[in-house]
Amino acid sequence: MVLDPFCGSGTLLVEAAVLGRRSIGLDVDPVAVLVAQAKVHRYQVLSLRRSAARVLKKLERYRRPETEYFRRRFPQEDLTERQYRSQVKDAQKWVPAIPNLAHWFRRYVVVDLARILQTIERARIPASHRLLLRVVFASIIRNASNADPVPVSGLEVTSHMIRRDKAGRVIDPFGLFDAAVGRAIDACEDYKSQAQSSARATVFVGDATRLDQYLDVQVDAVVTSPPYHGAVDYYRRHQLEMFWLGQTKTQRDRLDLLHSYVGRPKVPESHPFVAKAVLRTKLAKNWEARIRKVSDERANAFRHYLIGMKAFFDNLAHRVPPGAPVILIVGHSAWNNSEIPTTKLFAEIAGARFRLHEVLKYPVKNRYMSYSRHNNADISTEYVLVFKRTRREATQPTKESEATKRKQGVRRTT
Repeated sequence: MVLDPFCGSGTLLVEAAVLGRRSIGLDVDPVAVLVAQAKVHRYQVLSLRRSAARVLKKLERYRRPETEYFRRRFPQEDLTERQYRSQVKDAQKWVPAIPNLAHWFRRYVVVDLARILQTIERARIPASHRLLLRVVFASIIRNASNADPVPVSGLEVTSHMIRRDKAGRVIDPFGLFDAAVGRAIDACEDYKSQAQSSARATVFVGDATRLDQYLDVQVDAVVTSPPYHGAVDYYRRHQLEMFWLGQTKTQRDRLDLLHSYVGRPKVPESHPFVAKAVLRTKLAKNWEARIRKVSDERANAFRHYLIGMKAFFDNLAHRVPPGAPVILIVGHSAWNNSEIPTTKLFAEIAGARFRLHEVLKYPVKNRYMSYSRHNNADISTEYVLVFKRTRREATQPTKESEATKRKQGVRRTT
């Protein structure tokens, strides 16, 4: 069994299925989990195509003429507030309470997106087909918005997007959805033809820093890509999708999720990983002190990241047997024009439980994977760290720790 405790969109889980391995994936981000669940599901493709055709046919009644989309290519040609209220009335239920909604979307786009979502949710189709269509819908939200769709580092309306709008940018949500549905179904067909029939994947929302609360089985291998310190604002990255899919209703709901994200560029001093935990290994302490001389904020984020990753290693030690491989794909972020030695730091905080067996690296060529937006991260190389579980400590939690968890009412999930 393969474990991916930072599964993201589930790419590694798909690879495991192609190799015929049973796998488990978890992530704190509910959008990422939804995408992963859709990716690893085996669909009856002919039935899926019929469901998609049914939804697309219903959407035809709402699609605007191409001439209108062309006319509205300039922001000043958007619906008036009065026109918007009139058009959105029958789909108001599906408009999310995104703070500053007009900053992120043109009014007519909000109407179109709400009608697409409404049609998906009301369609008489199997639940698994609805799951896929909701994921497809999520995939077009960024391109239909005013935010820059290219960087994965966060969420922002860049100067590049402002220039595009001034030059005239046609946004047709129905066209985006139609094309995305076709690509998704083709991908499902391709996955089904390549994935081994014996493979099974389970994906759920979970916190890798508290892995023992979710797993009570051992795994043969771990392959994962943990968050990059300070390079990606993971909390903001899926903000629009999370609201549109109803996975968060209010900004308060969003803030409740905030404390679970590892790798954030800003962390409050009240967070337990900052307020109550202390870095005890030599290299980690030296780097924290070095950063703190210049910025307490950055030092707190650094401590939060390493304490979180140490908790991950500590929890993982209970779930992998001696000799089992733990493969991490990481990037070395930067601070004050100096590269932070993430590989050495991970080897240090892994302690006696894991030995760094091998380090490989490769250049990041895809510009979608450029992490220069936050804190001058400039991650152009990714490292593959191969750890092996040592025999120095027991691989199971103590009876006392298990009893404590049961007493606290921890619900375990496999």
